[in-house]
Amino acid sequence: MKQRAEQQVAIEEKSYSRFVGELWTSEQRQMHSMHYVISYRGSFKPELPDYCIRRFSEAGDVVLDPFGGRGTTALQAALLGRVPWSADVNPLSKRLVGAKLFPVRLDEVVLALNDVDFRRPVTLTGYRELFEPFYHPDTYRELVNLKNAIKKNSNSTPFSFIELIALSRLHGHSPGFFSVYSFPQISVPPESQRSINAKRHQEPDYRAVAPRIIRKAAQALRDGFTSQFSKFTERAKIEISDARKLSWAPDQSVDLIVTSPPFLDKVDYLTDNWLEMWFSDVRPESCSKNLVMTRTLEDWAMFLEDAMAEMLRVLKPGKIAVIEVGEVETSAGTIYLDEIIAEISEHLRVGERRFRVEEVLINQQQFTKLANCFSVENNRKGTNTNRMVVLRASSVRQNKLTKLGSWRENSNGRN
Repeated sequence: MKQRAEQQVAIEEKSYSRFVGELWTSEQRQMHSMHYVISYRGSFKPELPDYCIRRFSEAGDVVLDPFGGRGTTALQAALLGRVPWSADVNPLSKRLVGAKLFPVRLDEVVLALNDVDFRRPVTLTGYRELFEPFYHPDTYRELVNLKNAIKKNSNSTPFSFIELIALSRLHGHSPGFFSVYSFPQISVPPESQRSINAKRHQEPDYRAVAPRIIRKAAQALRDGFTSQFSKFTERAKIEISDARKLSWAPDQSVDLIVTSPPFLDKVDYLTDNWLEMWFSDVRPESCSKNLVMTRTLEDWAMFLEDAMAEMLRVLKPGKIAVIEVGEVETSAGTIYLDEIIAEISEHLRVGERRFRVEEVLINQQQFTKLANCFSVENNRKGTNTNRMVVLRASSVRQNKLTKLGSWRENSNGRN
């Protein structure tokens, strides 16, 4: 760990340490090549779970991320010899995580692509309204044929990996993507893409799908995988579930949690991934009812309280949960979300168990989360640091779940 400053923070006459500094290098793309295969809204750098897994777990431990996203924690856990468990309410996450944890050889990718009839005629129903701003008609035809081949070979590991690579190429800002110049992290609406095209005086050109997949797959697989990697991924659990209802995870079954809850009011994971959902045949209505969209800081805290109760239930006694959040600047001052997490932990009880705040680690580098993360009046900017609350599962002599009361009662004045 690099040099860091220590501060003391008091909550209800109890104190914990807050360490501030650069906890890992700020250089780009220093981790395994598979980490950089696809962009995803609100994801953190792989250095964060790498730091936490090395510090708070041992080889063979079960590491859980209940907000799995693109699988950064799960992949790094397996690379470090831990058993990865990942969950997310969005079915798309399971596709991404599964393909990362079960990669294939490049020659398997090439052989599978050779079985795809990219020239087969396809219907252009909906093309002009939705896809014309992004893709040349011949590129669209190839994408539809690949999409159908992936669906037909849904139990094929090579095709699952090809799906991951294809999802990463659907839209972006270089010739390596299937689309004309667009945003790499967001599937912008067709009308927005038309505006981009008009402003840049561009129109979609033909971009062959297969060679771009092979090129990107080679980059993702560049660093290779050891036999030990598959030893731990064979024990992986990848689930579609709400972080507040991890019914698939037994009580006291997890050794470490490393996660980052989404800033749900500003990141619309359905609309912002509409092209990815189209390609993977994920119906938004299948998960929209479980996707919580908080509009106030109090709503966000209530959501996190329920999720933290599940984290506490599945953690083994004495084990650690690391929750990464950020900070919000308002006209009234800065709201540090780590303090909200710490306050929740002081009141939360599950049976005879509770969380104890061990410390807060603040990594001061360029922000990795979405700015303007809450709809707070006069909000000026959002997350600009990684603020990691380190919680330890402990025991108390109490037989019921105590909901967070005092914070909710006093929250109006802080919001």
